[in-house]
Amino acid sequence: MIYDYFKETKTGLEKSIPEYGTAEFQKIQDNIRKELQKKENEFILLLKSLKILVLGDWYSPVKLQALCNVRDTLLKNGYYAQTIDSYHDTGKQSGLPAQEVLEFCCINHQLIIFIDGDGKGTITEQEYLRENYIFQGKVLFFIDAPKFEKLGSNPREYFRIFPTILTYATNELNNKVLTYTALRLHRLAEIIQIQSKHGRGVSGPNYASWRERLEK
Repeated sequence: MIYDYFKETKTGLEKSIPEYGTAEFQKIQDNIRKELQKKENEFILLLKSLKILVLGDWYSPVKLQALCNVRDTLLKNGYYAQTIDSYHDTGKQSGLPAQEVLEFCCINHQLIIFIDGDGKGTITEQEYLRENYIFQGKVLFFIDAPKFEKLGSNPREYFRIFPTILTYATNELNNKVLTYTALRLHRLAEIIQIQSKHGRGVSGPNYASWRERLEK
């Protein structure tokens, strides 16, 4: 007689699982639901702890408002987002040098939303990221679609340093940033959870901080 694995497994499960509608079945169902809710809450807390830095032109009230609109869209949807003026008075020359502010921000933020611009501050940020390639994988680079199309087949050199270049049309920047931010951060949170489960990443013995990586 051939051993029927599936039949035996089904019979075993039927014996171990209480009938639907009984108190015992409800208890199992409640425990499963609580465990799933716990895992979901842990994931949400991790997701909300990931920091986003929004970079771009801020040299005029209109430009600064555009950056703040992007930041506020992310905040309203539950993502931790900041602009560089949270650390540095963009209207004054006093305080930390721009490069020191950028170093601090890039180390302490898990995602950088970089909106292409032509202001002095934005050019400084581009140059900093060009020189410190370890941060380039953190960047989602957004550029106005008509401007990108004008570059043709010979884009300016600094575009080549960003692995992810995204174009946007008029009035769609905020929604596009939100969509790609959600995709990137959800994936990052999943990776962090998997690494933690296997003793790698931040919790692993061989983890190198961003400061250590920057100094290599």
